[in-house]
Formats: sequence, structure tokens, C-alpha cells
Amino acid sequence: MRNILYIFIFLLISLNGNTQPPCGTNPPAGEDCANATPICELNGYCGNTYSYAPDAWGTLEEPFGCGFLGLGPCPGTGLLNVFCGSVENDSYLKFVASATSISFDVWVTSSVYGDGIQLIVFSTPSCGNNTVNAPYCQQILPGAGATNVSVSGLIVGNTYYIMIDGFAGDLCDYVIGANTGIAIPVDVTPLTSTICNGDNVNLTASGGNGTYTWNASADLNITSGASVVATPPGVGTYTYTVNSATGNPLCPSSTLAVATIIVNNCGCAVNATNSGDICVGGGLIDLFTSNVANATYSWTGPGGFTSTSQNPTGITPPAIAGSYNYIVTTTVLGVPCSSTTTLVVNPLPTVSAGTYSSVCSDDPDVALVGSPVGGTFSGTGVTGSNFDPSVETQTITYSYTDGNGCSNTASTSITSVSPSSINAGTYSAVCVDASNISLVGSPLAGTFSGTGVSGNSFDPSVGTQTVTYTYFDAGGCGGSATTTITVNQLPIVSAGSYSAVCSNAAVVPLVGSPVGGTFSGTGVTGNNFNPASGTQTLTYNFTDGNGCSNSATASITVNNLPVVTSGNYGPYCVDAANVSLVGTPAGGTFSGTGVTLNSFDPSVGNQTVVYTYTDINGCVNSANTAIQINQLPNINAGTDIIICFGTSVTLTGSGGATYTWDGAINGQTFTPSIGNTIYTVTGTDINGCINTDAVSINVLPLPIADMSSDVNIGNPVLTVTFTNTSSNSVNYIWNFGNGITISNSLSNQTNSYTNEGNYLVTLTASNGICSDIDSLYIDVIPFPAPIVHVPNVFTPNQDGANDEFFIDTKYASQIEIVILNRWGNVVFESTDLNEKWTGDVKGDPASDGVYFFKYIVTGVNSDIIQGHGNITLIR
Repeated sequence: MRNILYIFIFLLISLNGNTQPPCGTNPPAGEDCANATPICELNGYCGNTYSYAPDAWGTLEEPFGCGFLGLGPCPGTGLLNVFCGSVENDSYLKFVASATSISFDVWVTSSVYGDGIQLIVFSTPSCGNNTVNAPYCQQILPGAGATNVSVSGLIVGNTYYIMIDGFAGDLCDYVIGANTGIAIPVDVTPLTSTICNGDNVNLTASGGNGTYTWNASADLNITSGASVVATPPGVGTYTYTVNSATGNPLCPSSTLAVATIIVNNCGCAVNATNSGDICVGGGLIDLFTSNVANATYSWTGPGGFTSTSQNPTGITPPAIAGSYNYIVTTTVLGVPCSSTTTLVVNPLPTVSAGTYSSVCSDDPDVALVGSPVGGTFSGTGVTGSNFDPSVETQTITYSYTDGNGCSNTASTSITSVSPSSINAGTYSAVCVDASNISLVGSPLAGTFSGTGVSGNSFDPSVGTQTVTYTYFDAGGCGGSATTTITVNQLPIVSAGSYSAVCSNAAVVPLVGSPVGGTFSGTGVTGNNFNPASGTQTLTYNFTDGNGCSNSATASITVNNLPVVTSGNYGPYCVDAANVSLVGTPAGGTFSGTGVTLNSFDPSVGNQTVVYTYTDINGCVNSANTAIQINQLPNINAGTDIIICFGTSVTLTGSGGATYTWDGAINGQTFTPSIGNTIYTVTGTDINGCINTDAVSINVLPLPIADMSSDVNIGNPVLTVTFTNTSSNSVNYIWNFGNGITISNSLSNQTNSYTNEGNYLVTLTASNGICSDIDSLYIDVIPFPAPIVHVPNVFTPNQDGANDEFFIDTKYASQIEIVILNRWGNVVFESTDLNEKWTGDVKGDPASDGVYFFKYIVTGVNSDIIQGHGNITLIR
């Protein structure tokens, strides 16, 4: 029985993304509570609900169980009352709590019926006891990932039970993975390992109660704690045992774990080298290792470098100076061997090209001093370690290479001033209304002068001007330079003039001068104005070839359209009279399909009529009204009817709201007379529109089936002729009662009966709508026993009387006859019912006397009659 509180299951299910553990080797769950299987390793426990019988105890006193949704136990009622459903195939596990709360995950990995399992965690003083406490009970669905089971309020060291039952008897496989709270066995990692002689292994214990004792051994660095280091003394196999109380008295054998270490004599020789030290940014490096027969190679290095090549090439080294180790590990037959090569990345030298004061172009050469000493200078005007100021301002470079071969450079600038190097700057032409122009001369720190100049700024409103820039450095080197700033005047602009228009007029072309400017403003698109935006002031902007811009405005008056209405009409039926149309203001015109002057013809169907009016400003507006024209209803009187007399009919119209029939009442049953009658219905729909339809009812007279037979009793084979005397019918079905059925319109039929029996013959006469049946019986009776008559004398003297001997039979199907003379010789024999003895023997007349005969006659009813006697032949 499925639990009717299934709809609340989602309140307790919590799915997570934990990984399903692999199945371990574990005994199956117990059949009942008393034989519950102790859990020694819950992580990876696998079970099923296949072959268990119900074994829960107690009496169900509440409809859904007191323990449902963790509401607490029902005292004195047993396990059944706290279980969250009915029990069909329950099985049991038990464990010892190692904490006050427990957490484990459950996966339902297969399900026959798709319902999953029900799982309850409970405690009881003893199995079968009425005191049962169930802090958790829930359905777990199949195929939905892991469902977490979390239970709190446990007592450490107490035994608890897990009962698993297939929901509604479902047959499932499940997997349990432990998280916390269940005392688990002691485990050690790694459980087995293989090392080379002289290596060691870190061993880590888990499980138990968290306190671990290792067997005393000189190979271990310590003998207590979760982690120890084992250093086996030589080649061989070594075992190390860790002990810890599991706190689970149900599983005493789970208090220890044994680690096995196999020590091999590896004997490996490998040598790693590199392509040599480099400078920072000095390019790529290569790594090399000696060849080891049948080995695989694995390189690791700085920056996450890895490679499985024996000699990897083209490797990007670290970008920071320092020493870096690259390690290669060769593995032969599972035995590793390593070698390290160190790459030195040398830093670049720190270089300075020196700092120099400004000089005049006619000063003596400037001595150049770079650091560290020993580098070289280069650049325009540089000879050795001297700079010639006559080449004017230059950037020079100092290059230096240190003892590691690492090179670096530094640059510096020497400003050399001469009159030819003073520049007042170059400035583009501007318009007279432009913003002030910032003036920039070189070298910096000179002064500008001229009309419109204020400090380092020029005002274009003064027109085209020449400005002067004067510069002298601290050493007295300098002079002056001039530049011309061209100032262009603004163009003269007109936006044009325009007549008043209506708001629905076509767009107004805009023409400004000079040609080539742009219009802007509300309703403007390109060089067009849309009157729909109303009266507006537009702006025309023009920029001449010098980039100088000016603008002008123009106003366009837009008259509003008159307010027009076209009236409201209808709805009407499509066959209604013409409708008078009235629009405002008066004086306009109507147009549209079906409109003639101020009249609308409904026969054209649904239409929209338009009323157009022109005011004194010549502005035209229109309004439209949709006139709903309802089509006549599609009245349906139904399909034509052909019935037989006496059949009642009901006429019901469709397609309208009300109906009136001539000769009938809508929805009322009546019985029409024989003949073909037309009935017309008039239907009115909810819009008041009227239409008609008609249906014919053809009432046929009832068919009368009638037949007779020329004979109705006889022996096989009995041939009977049947005569059809039916009326009011056109089709006939003959069933002769012997498996033969004929459908035709012929009046008479003949049928033969070869077997004995009583046959019901039926004739179904039909007019195509209704039918009638007539019947009679044909009785085929068995043949009587055969009748044999044998004469005792015959006279074969050819006088035409009694000239032949034969056995006269009736109801016989075959005969065997033999005639013998007095000496026992056969004189005649036959198997032909119609053959006669003429008194001859082999062509000669037989002599007078007494002859003996015997016969066997088989009747048509299979009876056999045997006889014998004698006959006298007299000539």
C-alpha cells in the first residue's frame, strides 16, 4: 500500500552532489531486527530489497504513524506505528553511534516500479519491544542522485537500527556512503606501496576513535599518532600495523589495519644537463639527459614546466634572475630514478647614459660619461665619448655588456639651442568666432607678442595676424621667430521663407542659402519639414570651405485639421434596407464600398465608410466608421432521412438561436407517413438575422420476408428448391443453414444437403433501410437399412420373361455376389449392383439345375447384410 502522505516527501529529501562510492564486500541486510547485520564499513555498503518478507512488529494506531515527519514515537505501539508507510519487504542493519549526530548519503541505483525505498533510523531497548524511537523516516526516490540522511540527538556508544523497505513493495538496489557519526573501521593509507631501497613512505591512519598506536618497529620514526614515516632497512616486504578502538563492539575485527611496503633494489643512473646559463630575456633553452635503456622520461621545472621528452627543446626560461632546478625522472620497469640540472638566469646590468645641461649650438664638444664605465655611446653628433652641439638637440644611447655577457642600454637627451632652432609654432586657419588659440613655441619658456596676443593665447576676433616668439636660455643662447595665424570671416546665411500649410500636408521642401547647409528643428528630416509637428521655427546652419559656420531661422505656420466625425451605425443583417449616413460638420462627403451619396447598402458586408470634410483654410480631414454587417445564419435542417414506416424522428435545426418548422416542432419527436415529404425550418440568430433550410424524409413501407420450399424432408443428398415470395424489398440474404450464405436479388434459389441433420433456413428481405426475416427447417434423415430380394428360380430361355438372375436391392451402396455350381465352381461373380447373370458360363449356356449363391450387401447407411441360398435354373 503506497503511503497517502507521499505528497509531503519533498519536505525531508535533500539532494547533494556527493560522489557515489564503489560497492565494498559486505553481508546482506538482516531479515528482521533481531538478526540485523552490524555495519563495520558503511562507506560503500550495497544492498537490495529483493527477497525479504515483512517482519516489522506492533500495531498501527494512527493513520500515518506517530513518527511521520519526526513528530516523535507512539509509546507502546511498536515499530509499525512509527514507520512512515506500510511494510512489504523490510530488512535491517545496525550501527554504534560515534557522535551525537549521523550523516550518510543514499543512492537508489535501480528500481523495478519507480517508487524507490523507505528508510527509517530507530532505537529500541530490544527488538519486538513496544518502545521505539524513530528520529528519521523518509522515502528515497530512484535515479535522483544522492539523498542525504541526517539524524541528531544520538547517544555516543548506543546501538541504532536502519530498516530499509521497498516503497509499495518496489524491488530496488541501493548504495550507502558514510559521512559522519558512525564508528568506522581503522584504515591506513597507502595500504600497499613499492619503493626503492633507501626511500621512505608516509603512512596515515584514519577511522577508529582518532587515537592510534603502531606496532613497535625501528623502521618507524614514532609509534603513536595518525601519521608516521616508515624507512625499511633493505630490500624485502615489510608490514606495519596500526591499532585504534573503533567504539563499535559489533565489529571487533575492525580495530586495526596493516600497511605493506615492498622495497626493490632500483639501481638507476641518469644525468641531467642544460644548454647553459642565459641573461634575463635572453631567449629559449634546451634540456638534455643521458640515455637510459627502456626508460620513460618525466621533466618538471619552474613555472609549472612539464615534459615527457628525453631532451625537450625551445623552453621559455623564468623571466626573473636567479637559479632554477629542472628535474628529470626516468622510470624503468616501474622503478624511478631522478637527476637535477640547475639553470642560472643572470640579471641585466643597470646602465645610465648620464645627465647634461643645455648648450648653445656653437659651444665646444660635450664630454659624455656613462656607467658602469666601459660601455659605448652612439647617436647623431657622437664621436667616441664626445657630443658635437652643432647638430642641435639629440637623443644619445649608452650600451654596456657585463662579465656574464648580459647587455643593457640607456638613453639621454642633450638640448642644443641655436637661432635656427627657435620655432613660434604652426597654427591652422580659424574662424573669427573661434575660441582663443593656445600658442606653443620651442624651446619652451620663451615669450609671445603681437596684436591679439595675451601671454600664450591669441584672440581670433582681431582677424589675421603675425605673432612673434622670443627665446634665450640661461646661457644667453637664443633669438626669435614669427608665425602667421589666418582668421576667416563667417558666411552670410538665409533659411528661406514658406507659406502656411495644413497639418496633414505633404512634407515641405526646405531651401537655404548658400546651398549645402543643414536644417534642424522639430519636424525636420534632412531638407524636408513634416507639417504634422505643427507651427515651428527652423534653423539653417551652413559651414563654408574654411570651416566657418553661421545660421539663420525661418518660421512655418501649420493650420490644424478640422474635427470630423462620421457617425455610428448598426449592426445590421446583410439583407437589411439601405442605411442613411450622417457626418459632422455638415457639407462633407461619404465614400467606401456600398456607399452611394449618403446611403450605405448592407448587402456588401462589413465595411468601413469614410467621411471627408474641407474647412475654410483648405485643410481636409476625414473620419471613418466600421459598420458591422451580420451575415445570415447558416441554418441547417439536418441531412435527408430515409426510414421505414413506424419509425419516429426528431427534427432539430442548427446555426441559429430559435427555429420554426412547417409541419414539425423543433426538437419534438413525431412519426411521419409513408412517402417523401419536404420539411422547411426558419432559423433566427442572436443578431435577429433570418435564414432557412429544408430536409426531406422518405418513409418506406416495411419489407415482408416470405419463402417456401418444394420439399422439407428427405435423405442425403437432398436437393431443395426455395421460392421467394417476399414484398416491399429489393435485397435478399439467403442462409441455408449448412454454412452457405448468398446475397442477391433473385427470387428463387436451389441448395443441396449432403449430410443428415436439421437445417434452419432463413431469408432476410431488405429495402436498404430495414429488413424482415422468414425461416423454415429442412430435415435430412438417414437412409433405412438396405432391403434385399433374391429370386429362387429363373428361366434364361430368351422368351423375355425371367431370363436373368439378379438380386434386387434398395438403399444399397455396393454388393459382392458369387454363384457356384454343385461342384463348387464359380460360374458368376460381380460387385455391380446392376449387373445380372444371363445363365451363361464362359459364353456357354449353363445346364439346368440348382446353383448356390452368397452375397454381401452394404447399405447407404453403412449397414452390411450377408446372405446365401440356392436358385434353380430352368431353360
